[in-house]
Amino acid sequence: MLQKDYPVVFPDYILTQEELSPDKCLFFDIETTGLSWKTSHLYLLGAVFYENEIWIHRQWFCQKPGEEKEVLLAFSELLSTRKLLLHYNGTTFDVPYLMHKYTFYQLPSPWEGTRQMDLYQLFSPLKKLLHLDHMRQKDLEQAIGLFRKDWYSGGKLIEVYKKYLLSGDEDLLEMLRLHSKEDVDGMLHLLPLFSIRALWTGNCQEFITCNHTPENNLILSVQPKYPFPVRFEKELPHAVLHVTPDQLLLEIHPEAGCKKFFYPNYKDYYYLPMEDEAIHKSVGAYVDKDHREKATADNCYKKVSGCFYPQYEDLFTPAFRDERKEKNSWFLLPGDFDEDQEQLLKYLNHLLSHVLQ
Repeated sequence: MLQKDYPVVFPDYILTQEELSPDKCLFFDIETTGLSWKTSHLYLLGAVFYENEIWIHRQWFCQKPGEEKEVLLAFSELLSTRKLLLHYNGTTFDVPYLMHKYTFYQLPSPWEGTRQMDLYQLFSPLKKLLHLDHMRQKDLEQAIGLFRKDWYSGGKLIEVYKKYLLSGDEDLLEMLRLHSKEDVDGMLHLLPLFSIRALWTGNCQEFITCNHTPENNLILSVQPKYPFPVRFEKELPHAVLHVTPDQLLLEIHPEAGCKKFFYPNYKDYYYLPMEDEAIHKSVGAYVDKDHREKATADNCYKKVSGCFYPQYEDLFTPAFRDERKEKNSWFLLPGDFDEDQEQLLKYLNHLLSHVLQ
């Protein structure tokens, strides 16, 4: 078995932002001679970890199939001091493959006490958002401007490995090493995408600037501490989102006019047809019976005029609607809304979590 270490430099600030301890993290990827653990073997395992205040990329390479168990033991030893295992789509292949191999060699499972983070699953909403045809790791890498030196697929490299076993050619070995190295290093460079994930999960914590256009459009802008790794746009009927590396800009379009506030308990109200509004029975008792009727759920409302801003649930109250059964609602901006960071952040995260669905 060959072991080789490489120094690694990558934007690990994102781990701190995600409250992940570097010395507990381990990124890994495997290369095998096939998809079935029964009829193939592991020939290369690459892992990146933090040790002595530096990041290290370590590779274990099988110079012959019989060294597979040795690689598994080396990986177990390293994993024993790490609690978080990160991979790209390893949930469906890498992890089950290794689990079967550990069982086959009657080795203890290395996964006990660890939790896993599959970057493929975490970033899957980006396929639609960035208009990607596929969600391969290479597709995401290219979306953030990262292009590989190696253009071989894992499947094509199986034949390269077989040729290496016959010849021991160092050039073939370097081809295999490069592919594995770029697989694992690529994961590290995808980490800034967590800043985009924070947007659709409603976890943006940046300072927000609030402005208004002459048309009363509300503009919420964010200048991130670290650049967003991609740029994109998303438009809905009442909101337009622009994201560039240096700025997030969300423009919200209000509706001016008259909307209805529906009272929660219609049985306590009378409806006044002439006024087209409902009033509480304690007041309605003094209205002529010919000018009042029992309110129903659909006409138990009060009309209000103003400039209304959209919300996808009743985040701010009172909430207004055109019709009672409408899922989305509207609200009037409080006087101090523009200066209230807590309210601005609440509204921004609310809108982003829906705009980016």
